[in-house]
Amino acid sequence: MKSSFAICSFLFAITCLAASRHATGFEFIVFEWPGSYCSAKHGCCYPKTGKPDKDFTIGGFWPDDLLNSRPTYCNNKTIFRVSQIQDLRKRLDKNWPSLRCPSRNSQSLWRHEWLKYGTCSDYTQRQYFETALKIKENVDILKILQNAGIEPNGNFYTYGAIYDAIQEAMIYMPSLMCNRDKLGNYQLFQIVMCGESDGRIHDCPALLPSNCGSNTFRFPSF
Repeated sequence: MKSSFAICSFLFAITCLAASRHATGFEFIVFEWPGSYCSAKHGCCYPKTGKPDKDFTIGGFWPDDLLNSRPTYCNNKTIFRVSQIQDLRKRLDKNWPSLRCPSRNSQSLWRHEWLKYGTCSDYTQRQYFETALKIKENVDILKILQNAGIEPNGNFYTYGAIYDAIQEAMIYMPSLMCNRDKLGNYQLFQIVMCGESDGRIHDCPALLPSNCGSNTFRFPSF
């Protein structure tokens, strides 16, 4: 009887812990290759600020929990206030642009990300975007890959080569995500790791499963 009570109490405590925060506080930071977004079937449109740099951009900043689930839309009373990030806009335009069509500024993307994911974090709106920018600006994924001889030139590379290059440079393990180009080839789309509020990368308590259905995939140009 005592054993059953102890188990129930433990499960209750875990459930409360997961619900009290977004989940003990770890976030997936998503580095996204714009060339893969644009070469997919849906195509892309550059934002009104112009074509983004040839670099990985922020594809998302997602809180996760002990139950390995990403909570969403945790506060339906909050609103997105662009005035709170006005002085961050140049950095956001560079590092977190929207490539969806039709061409527009990226404010609607930032609003979506904050309402869907940011409200489930421990951050204020400003802290959410500041932290994502800090992590992105501290991690040069493209340089890491280029140093390993992996270039965005449309060639095919093995899953292991890309994975090992990032892990060797960063120490921590990445999750690799793919999409498909117009011909149906798998291509490197996103690299997902875990970030801290101080801008550093750390070990993920859980890795996202890869959706790359092939051991080799393209790294398209941009």
